Amino acid sequence: MITQTNNLTKDPIGDMSTYERPSDAHHLSTITRIVGVSTAIVVCGVGADVAYHRHVMGLYVTAASGAIFFLEVTWAITLFVQLCVRNEDSLCSRCWSRILTATRGWRRALFYLPLSFVLAWRPNKLWLSYVAAGLLAILSLLHIASSALGYRGPCQSNAGTDSVGESLLNSRQENYDRFEEVLVTEVLDDGVSGPGRCPGDSDGEI
Repeated sequence: MITQTNNLTKDPIGDMSTYERPSDAHHLSTITRIVGVSTAIVVCGVGADVAYHRHVMGLYVTAASGAIFFLEVTWAITLFVQLCVRNEDSLCSRCWSRILTATRGWRRALFYLPLSFVLAWRPNKLWLSYVAAGLLAILSLLHIASSALGYRGPCQSNAGTDSVGESLLNSRQENYDRFEEVLVTEVLDDGVSGPGRCPGDSDGEI
């Protein structure tokens, strides 16, 4: 029993290295998400203003802002999918994994940069268009930097992707399994000690 208790107290300390993440990659991921949502809101404002003045371009810019918002909240959608769909081999999980593979990381810059050039080239006498173009350029650079940090090593591969929910769920399941093993071992030790021994008795005492 004492051995099992010591192991239980030592396990969390030994497993702390599993959950450590580089501070620069974690901060960059947080900044990228904040800038991404802010960019989607600004681009939506530009599209609404341009559409209000009866320019066809406003409709496309508004639709593009919806696509930007979708791409920047895929990490939250991933967590929701993993909470609702437990089977990783299901059709929903496989389709969503393919969507993430095709849209995450530096690939988003292929969509953001052309849109940034269009907004800067055709501002339609709206100063907010230049702000949106600048935010899109910054967001593209942030995604490229996140992808570069993700390729440094296996420890940082999750920093630039949208698999936060998966890491949380896996770590929670591992903790449950560890506690179940400890409880089972304690029950077996109590059974081996025999019904004649009291919990307070120690070896060598009558």
